Amino acid sequence: MAVTSGLTVSPDFPEDDSARAAQPRSAWSLSWPLVLGLLLFICLANGSGLPLLADPDTHWHIAVGNWMLAKGAVPTVDPFSFSFAGQPWIAKEWLSQLLMAVAFKLGGWGGVTVLAAGALAVSFALMLRLLLRDLRPLPAAVFVLAAIAMTLPHFLARPAVLAFPFMLVWMAGLVRAVEERRSPQPLLLLVMVLWANLHGSFIMGLLLGCAFAVEAAVGARDTVERKALLSGWAKFGAASLLAACITPYGPESIWVTLRIFALDDTLAFIAEWKSPDFQKAPLQELVLLIALYAALSRGLKLPLLRLLIVLGLLHLYLRYAFNAELLAMLAPLALAPLLTRQWPALRPAPAASQSGSLYGQAAALALPAGRAAVVVGVACCALIALGLVRYAGIVPPLSTMPSTAMAYVKQAGIGGRVLNHYVFGGYLIHAGVPTFIDGRGELYGRDFIKRYADTIGLRGGEPLEQLLERNRIDWTFMPPDQPANRLLARLPGWRQAYADEAAVIFVRQR
Repeated sequence: MAVTSGLTVSPDFPEDDSARAAQPRSAWSLSWPLVLGLLLFICLANGSGLPLLADPDTHWHIAVGNWMLAKGAVPTVDPFSFSFAGQPWIAKEWLSQLLMAVAFKLGGWGGVTVLAAGALAVSFALMLRLLLRDLRPLPAAVFVLAAIAMTLPHFLARPAVLAFPFMLVWMAGLVRAVEERRSPQPLLLLVMVLWANLHGSFIMGLLLGCAFAVEAAVGARDTVERKALLSGWAKFGAASLLAACITPYGPESIWVTLRIFALDDTLAFIAEWKSPDFQKAPLQELVLLIALYAALSRGLKLPLLRLLIVLGLLHLYLRYAFNAELLAMLAPLALAPLLTRQWPALRPAPAASQSGSLYGQAAALALPAGRAAVVVGVACCALIALGLVRYAGIVPPLSTMPSTAMAYVKQAGIGGRVLNHYVFGGYLIHAGVPTFIDGRGELYGRDFIKRYADTIGLRGGEPLEQLLERNRIDWTFMPPDQPANRLLARLPGWRQAYADEAAVIFVRQR
């Protein structure tokens, strides 16, 4: 891959949208994002609902939202565990959690499924719409399909997916500002406010703003323009930081998000905090290989700073698997205008010049994406959503919601302190049972999580018997494959009270 410095603009390619805006737009740029969104919503909001509800953290996100609805406030201390009860803790994703709780109250698990499916459908429809500003339909569609393939394992009902549209708009706004040699539009600050209240990934938005500010300054044509760009981007950066602090917790949301990343390898026993395993995700490897082949075989040339941004997104993905969406959804937006400068044939043609082409004929058959089409599309989604909520009987999988085991706990009157597996923490919180540990890693901290993981995995550290006595544990709640179960079966004073394919329960004998 060759690298160039600066922004070399092809003479026949406009530096901004002014020339492009004067041209009539093809129906492609309006119709097919709507079509994609409808199809994706229909595919995701299916009768089973299991793929979207397979995240154990979904349960505690809803529980946090329910707590806020009941209390009329946001939490500042932990109300859900017994191990850290009363310790400082904030719901940094409070707005997403509130939306999820409202969806659950209105439609149960079907409502949560509809919310997540809708957010994902809107996100990828928006991604296609943004890419069609720079690319013809075919390469734009390829980028979107590749992004869907990369992020498919993360199609889950959790706060991250609710933040995807804002992440895309933010990235597109930064890229457009650099391409047009100006500072970003002030309207992006509202995007940052919403993003900061929805999900902790807004930190990446702030870092991207810094990176693109440097690129804008380096690519300036002269000293006067460089000073103007530096001043404009500096003001926007300061305003963005202030916007990110407009939360119920002020700047604390920033510090908490940074503390989560400080946990680093402590959370390695959680799948999404590991590096991607291409044996389990061969489709992601295939997408990366195809992208590498295309870049090398076609001689893609990128400005140095834009290349560093793309490589940074790639590094984040290779470091932590859950960053797949950052690479898959943001990198194409960063690359699209550069691709059209290097290969002008990728530029979208105006509608008039497409009328006799294959693209034009297909576009003529496309649904009009005016108000009527939007109304029809929303109505279709509403009917599907209503059917799912009322008739589909959607519930999470047993792996994250061992409801039969919990029914036994209530029937048998089992109470007291539980040593639960991490994956069951969210379900226990939703069921009103104080947890030993759950998905709120920033609350428990590096040392606690490491000791817990080593103990239940029988990998040394504190002996299981000591942990049980020190924390006055009355019962345990683990998946069947956990090493701790084998030791509990031999420990004096403990007996197995229940077992099924989802969970094993041991209780202390009195």
